Amino acid sequence: MKNWARERAIVHSNLSKLLNRASYHSVDRMDATLSAEMLTQVAELLGGILELHDHIEHVILCTREGVIVTAVARRERVDPRVLATVTSAIAWAGNTTFEKMSQGPPETILLTTADERIVALSQGGHHLVLVFSPPQVSDTELSSMLPSVRAAGARIEILMRSARSQAESDILGNIFKLVPNVTRAMLLTVDGLPLGSVGFENEIELAGLIGSMFANGLTFSETTDHIVLESGDYSLLIVRVDEARLLAVTLTGERREDQFDHVIDIVHQSV
Repeated sequence: MKNWARERAIVHSNLSKLLNRASYHSVDRMDATLSAEMLTQVAELLGGILELHDHIEHVILCTREGVIVTAVARRERVDPRVLATVTSAIAWAGNTTFEKMSQGPPETILLTTADERIVALSQGGHHLVLVFSPPQVSDTELSSMLPSVRAAGARIEILMRSARSQAESDILGNIFKLVPNVTRAMLLTVDGLPLGSVGFENEIELAGLIGSMFANGLTFSETTDHIVLESGDYSLLIVRVDEARLLAVTLTGERREDQFDHVIDIVHQSV
């Protein structure tokens, strides 16, 4: 059984030229769909952002749900997980507020404290968070940097989408190829958003229900790995892929317990 503890890797010489003024560089692996090579490419792009201004101390890439993908820093003064969570919460509240005012979602969030200026850009399925310390960066300087930051963010989004598309295709393909009794399969986020499916109709509604079922399992225990629902000769298996994703499959026929184990093994071997 896979240990779900967060992995942490330190990238050394391959980024030293980009980060020659950075005393510390880290990559927090929160997204198991990305290979080490892909994470390094993303980290290099973040490292380029870090070099845009001497006052940039942190650059954090996180999902809209607040899960860190990658973070780089000159000095680790702020917990990137806290920043990712705060950014996600403010963005959600901002989206809701703007929607009630019949406005589009905010693209930029600025948060200023006595010690930092935090800039968060919403781009695709991610937030790109920059921490300036000291916070005395002028609006003119910030405006001149944003096109380069957004350009790097766009390249990152393309890389991420490419990696996820391949990973989703591989998992679903292996399930159908290796487990003959599977009739339907869906890959979804833990929040109930479909990422890809085969055989399901109304996948948006079903993904929400499946995510809700697994959330109840997590309420009972954060180590919940899979849930099985059975009715006659028909079964639904919901299994945790990683911290961000779930897989749901339907199975028919006999010896479904063995098929469950086979599906779970495939999932755990894929991450």
